[in-house]
Amino acid sequence: MPAFDFEGFRKIALEQDHSEEFIKQTLEYAKCLDDKELPVIFSTIHLAIQLKIPSNILRNLIYSYNYIYFNLKKRGTDSFREIMVPNEKLKFVQRWINYNILEKLPLSSACTGFRPNYSILKNAAVHANSIAIYKIDLLRFFDTITDRRIFGLFKSMGYVDNLAFDLSKICTAKHKKSYWNFVKEKNYYELENFLIDNPAILPQGAPTSPMLANLIATRMDERFIKLSQMLNFRYSRYADDLTFSIIEGGRFPNVAIIKEIISDEGFFINKDKVKYFKRGMKQYVTGLTVTHGTNISKRERREIFKHLFFCKKFGPINHLKHEFEKNQDRQHYAYQDWLLGKISFVYSVDRVNGIKMFKEFEKINWPIDG
Repeated sequence: MPAFDFEGFRKIALEQDHSEEFIKQTLEYAKCLDDKELPVIFSTIHLAIQLKIPSNILRNLIYSYNYIYFNLKKRGTDSFREIMVPNEKLKFVQRWINYNILEKLPLSSACTGFRPNYSILKNAAVHANSIAIYKIDLLRFFDTITDRRIFGLFKSMGYVDNLAFDLSKICTAKHKKSYWNFVKEKNYYELENFLIDNPAILPQGAPTSPMLANLIATRMDERFIKLSQMLNFRYSRYADDLTFSIIEGGRFPNVAIIKEIISDEGFFINKDKVKYFKRGMKQYVTGLTVTHGTNISKRERREIFKHLFFCKKFGPINHLKHEFEKNQDRQHYAYQDWLLGKISFVYSVDRVNGIKMFKEFEKINWPIDG
């Protein structure tokens, strides 16, 4: 997006008989945003102009409901996420905000998820060859980031209150009451206020949510980075997955301090997903083993090679039929793509085994319809 035309604005403002004080304040506002390489937006109507859509359509997107709901079960549990997918018009606005505003803002060096050129591999590599690893998952990460916090974020960028308010409404949505009732049944007492208030939160399904979550968590990341420099431990965060590790000469912070920082920053610990791995145990970070370097687990590799072997021996259709009978949860409607995706992931971490798997995959007699 081109930089703001300060001289052009001043010329038009003078032609329209605006006062010098008005022009001075407006240009100061514009400079604050332009210095951060953010788009200069004066109001919601001005936002509609930049989006090239009528202002009444934008108002409708802000103040009416434009989401489709569905539940996504978490694998291996009775828990689920309520996914809220915006319609195409709202998604277009959110993508514009994500590209033109959110992606211009800096993230902490410890943040490895939901950002270009980062991956679970980079996240895991931080903690390779550790003496000990301490892992914490944040409880209902997106659900605890409310419209009020998003309003504060847009305001901190420099946007005026009314515009920051509307931007926050564009990027948040409310869960159905049934979702919070499910959370109550899970005895997540920490979230009791969310059940009562049912605030608008970051919807899983909106293109703005991942980057907004990272930005909201940046101050927490920076606090842990400063602490890690004092105590010589390593820290990274992949979405809601916080990992701390130590090597020779390092030490973990007191658990009470970790909890205090997380609480101060408005997040909650998922007590069911706190893990500690010491040396001699299999150490996992974001699904990869880090005991000796960073690798795909042997179990994962064996599972893929098993699929490849039986697909070659019995054919994909017969093998998949057997898999359905054995495990009703394994419903790979696009099995060929699923297996290829698994192999591609292995290749991104372990090229030697990835190449072997690709060669075996090419030997499979796939049916024409996949």
